[in-house]
Amino acid sequence: MKIHSCTIGRIVIVAVALIVTLLGVPQTVRAQGKIRIAVTAFENKVKTPWWGPSWKIGEGLAEMLTSELSKTGQFIVVERQALGDIVKEQELGQSGLVRGETAARTGQVLGAQIVVRGAVTEFEESASGGGAGVRFPGFGVGGGVSNAYVALDIRLIDTSTGQVIASHNAAKSLPAAGGGLGARIGNVTFGGDAFYQTPIGQATRAAMQDALQFIMATAFKAVIPSFSIVKVEGGSAFINAGANSNVRVGDVLMVYSKGEDLVDPDTGLKLGSDEKMIGSIQITNVQEKFSIATIRSGAGAMKRGDLVKTR
Repeated sequence: MKIHSCTIGRIVIVAVALIVTLLGVPQTVRAQGKIRIAVTAFENKVKTPWWGPSWKIGEGLAEMLTSELSKTGQFIVVERQALGDIVKEQELGQSGLVRGETAARTGQVLGAQIVVRGAVTEFEESASGGGAGVRFPGFGVGGGVSNAYVALDIRLIDTSTGQVIASHNAAKSLPAAGGGLGARIGNVTFGGDAFYQTPIGQATRAAMQDALQFIMATAFKAVIPSFSIVKVEGGSAFINAGANSNVRVGDVLMVYSKGEDLVDPDTGLKLGSDEKMIGSIQITNVQEKFSIATIRSGAGAMKRGDLVKTR
C-alpha cells in the first residue's frame, strides 16, 4: 500500500502537537486581567416602603453587590461606600498626629473604569391563604403562601466618557409555601442571616445574583483591562499589575503608545485617545502588585507610561 507524502506530513504534525500537550510545553496564553469597578449606593424608588429606618436598603444593596463582585476574583473593587472614612484617615495622617511611616498616603486611591449605579424599584412581600400564622419578635411564620418580589435597575457607566454602557432589570419573585418566614422588620437585620431565611431575603439574593451575572457578562466586553509600563530595562518591561490583577506567567500582552485625547466637539465627552500598537510582551515573573515581562516585539519603542492591554 502506498502512503502519500502529504498524509505522512499530517501525521507528523498531529504527533508533535500531541507530544507538546502531554509534556506541558508552555504555549502563548492570552491574559484576562481585572477591571477596576465601583458600586454606588442604590437609589430607593419603592413607592410605599414598609420597613423601618434601620433597614437602609440603598446602602445595604450596594454593600451586597460590592461583596459579590469581590468574591468573583475577576474585578478590582474600588471602595466608594466608605470613601468618606478613607479621606478622614488620610487627613489624619497629614495632621501630624499619626506616625509618618504608618500614616495613610494621599493620592493613592484607585480610579474605577466602570461605576455601577443601581435603583431598587420593587421590594415587597405579600401573604395570602388560610391561617393567622404565628408571629415572633422580628418576623412571623404564616400558615398560607408568602410571595416576595424584588426588582433592581442596574446601569454600568464608563468613567472615561460618562456614557451608560448597558442597563439591566434584575427582577425575581419567589413564593414560600406555608411555614415560610415573612419579614416583619423588628429584630431582623437587613442582609443578616435571619433576613436571608425570609421570602423577601431569598428574592433579594436571587435578584442580586441576576445583577452579578449581567455585570460579569457585560463588563469585559465593554472595557479592556489595561495597565502601564513602569520601566523598560534591557529586554524586559516592568508593568504595574501582578497577581492582584490576575496576571499570570506566560500571559501575552499588547503595548500601545498613547497619543492625543479625542474629545467630541459637540458634547465635550472624551471619546478615547489615539493609540498605536507598538509591540507585545510576555510575562515571566509575577509579584503581588507588579510583573516583569520579556519584550517580544517593539523593544526600541516602549517607554514608561505606555499602555498595556490584554488584547
